[in-house]
Amino acid sequence: MMKYKNGIKTVVFCTVAVILFSCTYRVFSWKDTGGGYLSSMETFYSLDRDVVDVLFLGSSHCYCSVNPAVLWEKYGIAAFSLSISGQDLASSYHCMKEALKTQQPKVVCVEMYYTNFHGYQIKGNMYRNLLGYQISQNFADAVGDIAEAEEIRELLLKWPVIHTRYAELTEKDFRQDEMMRTYIGHAGGFYGENIGEICVYQGEEQLAIGEEEEIWLERIFDLAEETGVELCFFLAPFGADEETQMHYRYVESLAEAHQVPFLNLIALHQELGLDVEQDFTDTGHTNSYGALKVSDYLGGYLSERYELQDRRGDGRYRLWEENLQIWNHQMQNRSLQQTADLGAYLDAVKVYQNDYIYVVATKGEYLAETEDLADRLDSVGIGEEFFEREGVWVIEDGTVLYQTVGEDCFRHMRTGSSDLLINRNEDGLQIVIDRQEYGKVPQGIDIVVYDKALGQVVDEVGFQALGEYICVR
Repeated sequence: MMKYKNGIKTVVFCTVAVILFSCTYRVFSWKDTGGGYLSSMETFYSLDRDVVDVLFLGSSHCYCSVNPAVLWEKYGIAAFSLSISGQDLASSYHCMKEALKTQQPKVVCVEMYYTNFHGYQIKGNMYRNLLGYQISQNFADAVGDIAEAEEIRELLLKWPVIHTRYAELTEKDFRQDEMMRTYIGHAGGFYGENIGEICVYQGEEQLAIGEEEEIWLERIFDLAEETGVELCFFLAPFGADEETQMHYRYVESLAEAHQVPFLNLIALHQELGLDVEQDFTDTGHTNSYGALKVSDYLGGYLSERYELQDRRGDGRYRLWEENLQIWNHQMQNRSLQQTADLGAYLDAVKVYQNDYIYVVATKGEYLAETEDLADRLDSVGIGEEFFEREGVWVIEDGTVLYQTVGEDCFRHMRTGSSDLLINRNEDGLQIVIDRQEYGKVPQGIDIVVYDKALGQVVDEVGFQALGEYICVR
């Protein structure tokens, strides 16, 4: 009897220990494969079986250049990108192998930038490529193939690597936001840098890649043949020198020998309409404007070459619809961030009012000469009291949630999933959202825009009243 009771205690203890470890591990786990706490590996494991028709693999050159939302919106292609920062060919192979356990894509597209490199010079990139795997034989094989001998044990156990993240924890480790939940592989941005001329190598000379890289390419060829999926190699556009492009010519010849298409988008950058002044974030990566053009081209090519079904309207693909909504919000917010005229800004807020909660605050001598201001304010929910005294308005869906005019106040309220604090006293006005204070001008109008879908402030702008409303960002 005593042994029976002890056995029950042991089972209960082990069960509780496993539950506690699982909950703790979820908090401390590595949640960044594409930058900004975005992990396509984490999203991948939440997918239903057999919903991915096109799988993308590669490094940041892939996730910066390919936007699955564009492929979905324009072509109905259910594409998923398991591209990870610094992903070399060994990691691409194991990611492909992992994906094929639960998915049967029609085609696997592998970006070729890392055929010129081997291993991981940045330790964080190795962690990004290995720690996201669920425990399996393939995970063990990937660690054995990629990590140094002295690192294998710690990586296999995972906990010795991640337990030191105490100081790095943020709210996103405890609560997943919408961008994390719907992330399927494009980590973009709108910053643009003039990278100068993109030179295309016109010669025929080739330079061999490393022996190990060629072995991993062959393993990718073999895996595709064994599993019956088609391969497509592509090279994302970037500023590559002549020697580098000679190596890619060699890779192209290997692909041709295996009857695998090779899309050299460096050579096609003019056909894609890429602007070297606006479509790149640096010499190596396109920004989201460039990704629009690259993705549109790839979508057209894939839909013509392969028999891909248009999945739009199919309930199993709700994640792709949600990802598209996030992308549309990002584009919409970018447009708002580039608007510098007060009247045009208020018009845009009216158009997008169902998507936002926005705070409007007037400070000091805030009135300036402008036409139709009263009508524009009225259209977004602010009445004549605007012209009477300084005030603060919190507005959602065209309805004023809170307002105070000419009075001291201390008000806390929720904006979506965030905390908003409005404090006015003799020292001035404070607008604080999630511990971040906002305010641009001492004399004029401040507007803070909170996107409900993204769960974050997406714009902060001031209009300084000096004869006319001058935009301050």
